[in-house]
Amino acid sequence: MILPGPVRTTVKSPTNLTGEDVAGTFLLVVSRDAYATYDLPATGTLTIGRGETNVVRVDDPMASRAHACLHVGERMYIEDVGSVNGTRVKDRQLKPGERVEIAVGDTVQIGSSVLIVQRRSARPDLIRPETLRDEGIPAAPVLQATSRGSEAMLRVHALAEKAAAGTINVLITGETGVGKELLAETVHRKSPRHEGPYVCLNCAALSETLLESELFGHERGAFTGAVQAKPGLLETASGGTVFLDEVGELPLTTQAKLLRVIETRQVTRLGSVKPRRIDARFIAATNRNLEAEVSRGAFRQDLYFRLNGITLTIPPLRERVGEIRPLADTFVRQICRDLGRTAPLVPSSILGLLEAYGWPGNIRELKNMMERAVLLCTGPVLDKDNFPLDKLQPTSSPGLSTSSSDNKEISQTGAARTERERIVQALAACAGNQSRAAQLLGIPRRTFVSKLDAYQIPRPKKG
Repeated sequence: MILPGPVRTTVKSPTNLTGEDVAGTFLLVVSRDAYATYDLPATGTLTIGRGETNVVRVDDPMASRAHACLHVGERMYIEDVGSVNGTRVKDRQLKPGERVEIAVGDTVQIGSSVLIVQRRSARPDLIRPETLRDEGIPAAPVLQATSRGSEAMLRVHALAEKAAAGTINVLITGETGVGKELLAETVHRKSPRHEGPYVCLNCAALSETLLESELFGHERGAFTGAVQAKPGLLETASGGTVFLDEVGELPLTTQAKLLRVIETRQVTRLGSVKPRRIDARFIAATNRNLEAEVSRGAFRQDLYFRLNGITLTIPPLRERVGEIRPLADTFVRQICRDLGRTAPLVPSSILGLLEAYGWPGNIRELKNMMERAVLLCTGPVLDKDNFPLDKLQPTSSPGLSTSSSDNKEISQTGAARTERERIVQALAACAGNQSRAAQLLGIPRRTFVSKLDAYQIPRPKKG
C-alpha cells in the first residue's frame, strides 16, 4: 500500500544568494497533499507564504500570503512577519515580528503544513522516503498476506521492484487518491538511479506555455517574463528520474514534443535552437484510461507505447479493506503529532464503519476524515459523533466485495455509476475482451465478471 504524496512534488531551489549551499541542508515542506524541497543558500533570507512571489510556497489555506522568513547564515532564524494564523516552533507560538533560532531537525508549523530543516547525505535534489518516515509521515504499512485486499498490493509492489531494477519507463494507473505519486517515488528509490535527482511535475496544474517551460526550460527573452535562462525539469533530472503526474492531461502539442525528447534523448529549451543531451528515466501516472483516450484521439498512441513500458495498477482502497485499520491508526498518530496531542484510540465500532464505506476518494479521503475526527475529538477515544455518519453508509460504497453480495443490484448513483462507466469504457477499449478489460482496470477477471452481473452490463464475448 502506498499513500498519496502530492500534488505535485516538484523539487525546487530558491534563489541562490551566494552560489553555495549550507553543507547540503535543505528545507522540506510537507503540506496536506504534497511535499517539496528547497535548497538553503549559505547566507540570505527566504520568504515563506502562500503568495506566488515567495521563495518558499506553502499551499495551505491557513498560511498568509506573506507569512514568515527564514534567515540563513552562521545560524538560522525563523521570523513571523505578521501572519494571521501564526507560526509555531517547538510548541511555541511566535508573535508577529518575533524571531527564534532553529537548527537541523527542527520543525516549523504553518497551518496544517510542516517545514523541517534537513541535511542531505547524498545528492541534493533527491527526496528520500526514509526522511518522510522519520518525520512521522506514513509510507507503507506492513501488509499481512491474510488481509483482505493486501494480496493485490503485494503483487503491485513485487512488480514495482522488478520494474525498478531496470531502466524501462513505467506507467502507474489508478483512481485519484490511491497513492500513485509515492509508488513512483518508490520505483525511483529502488532503482539504480536512486542517487540521481527525482523531479516531478503535475501536468494538469499549469497552462500549456508554463508546462512546456517547466519541462523543457527556456532562454532569456523566450516569452514575456522570461528575464533569465532556466533549465527545464528534463535537464535537471539527467541521471535520475522524471515523474509526470496526470500525464493524461498533457496537450497534444506538448505530447509531440515530449515524444521527441524520449526518442532522441535531447531537449531544446524554448527560444533556443541548440539541443541538449539528457539521461532520464520516465515514470508517468494517470487516473484516465489512456487506451480509451488514444481511441478518441486525445492522447498520442506512439507516446502511450513509449511511456507504457510496464504498467503498475493500484487498486482502490475499497478493494483493500484490510489496510484501512493500519492506515487509520497511522493517520491519527501523524495528525496528533503535528498538533502536539496524545493520539486517541480508534475503536472497533468505528473501524467497522470505515471498512464498510466505499471510499470514492480513496486514501486521501480517509486521511481527511481522520483529521476531521481528531480535531472534533475531546476524549481519549474517537466516537461516532466525530464522523459524518450520514456519509459513512455501506450503501454509498462504490465498490463490491467478491462475496455473494456481488450479485445484488448496485445503486447507480455517485461513485457506483462512475465505476460502471469505467467498466464499459474498458470493454470498449479492449473490443469486448473481458480478460484484457479486467487487466486494464487492474482487477481479477473473476471480480470483473461479478461486476458485470452486479451492474447489469450485458456480457460481451468471452476473452
